[in-house]
Amino acid sequence: MKRAVLFCPSKVWGGIEKNVLLRARFLGESGVCVYVILLEGFFAEHFAGLDNVSVIEVKSRGGDFNLAVVANYVRILRRLRPDVVFAALKKDWWLVSLSSRLAGVKRVILYLGIARRVKSPIKFFAIFRLMKSILMVNSDSLKQEMLRHPRFFDENNVVRVYNGFSQPQSGVRGLDFRAMFDLPDDAVIVGCAGRFSPMKGFDQLPDVLSRLPDNVHVVHAGEGEFEEQIKSAIQARPESSRIHFLGYRQDMDAFFGGIDLFLLCSRNEGMANVLNEAMSHGKPAVSTRVPGSEELLGHGRYGILVDVDDVDAMAEGVRKLISGDRAFDAEELRQWIDSEFGMHRMVDETNRLFFEAPVK
Repeated sequence: MKRAVLFCPSKVWGGIEKNVLLRARFLGESGVCVYVILLEGFFAEHFAGLDNVSVIEVKSRGGDFNLAVVANYVRILRRLRPDVVFAALKKDWWLVSLSSRLAGVKRVILYLGIARRVKSPIKFFAIFRLMKSILMVNSDSLKQEMLRHPRFFDENNVVRVYNGFSQPQSGVRGLDFRAMFDLPDDAVIVGCAGRFSPMKGFDQLPDVLSRLPDNVHVVHAGEGEFEEQIKSAIQARPESSRIHFLGYRQDMDAFFGGIDLFLLCSRNEGMANVLNEAMSHGKPAVSTRVPGSEELLGHGRYGILVDVDDVDAMAEGVRKLISGDRAFDAEELRQWIDSEFGMHRMVDETNRLFFEAPVK
């Protein structure tokens, strides 16, 4: 039986952690024996009941020179003897790569979901050239960004695997936001979703709405570290009466089913899962040109792309969708996402990288 160890010792449950859960689930269902390394007391319940998936909790992820953590990881890996080790978080690259090599694991995959500065050249050289770890990224644009550092990366050690999505369940009733917020029948519902962070650009929503008719409203799903700060700034603006915060939602199919269009106003992304989800629900979208978005929108064929921080262009994009100046067929959007970014593709490409690609 093939064995995989997935490292995700995180205290935050977000997109990367959900990605680990997704990979653990489909690997386990395909017959792989999966072990997930988590911090003690954090998120083990999410993995309970998954086929062929076991959780191993550790007390600390340590710093880069924590010998106790290295020794513990080496003991775990020597006992499990995995075919592949996967590290989901950039802060774990060094310890996981080092521990894997000491334990005799030849295939080490490190995940990067968003562009990061190369701040430690010596460490990067050791990880990717000396220890020969492989970098997995989730978009071609992010791959090209990393290939700009040829001292560490080349076509052999950077592999793009798109985030995968299953088509949403049919028959799910969309949330009635007009009734929920006592809005008029002609209200236009613009959806936004994601954690509260300056990177996500939600602070720009009042400026976008100030350029649009009064019947345009935004509904936002999500929570996050900067929630109070960003909400306070928004609530100081007169447009705040047209911005409705839902908090964390489990029923995201119902959320997407209830909106008229989707706006991604991020300043940086790897590949925005929420944009993928909106399109898989057949919703037209306006997105900033952040890594991954141009690929998801087919470089403008399947949505409207605007520059980062360009609130005028965001508002104009929303206006074009409302007026019908730009129209996108819902079924065509769904088919595009299914064919190019569907779950089947992620499963196939992950399995190929984890177990079939030759080890250099």
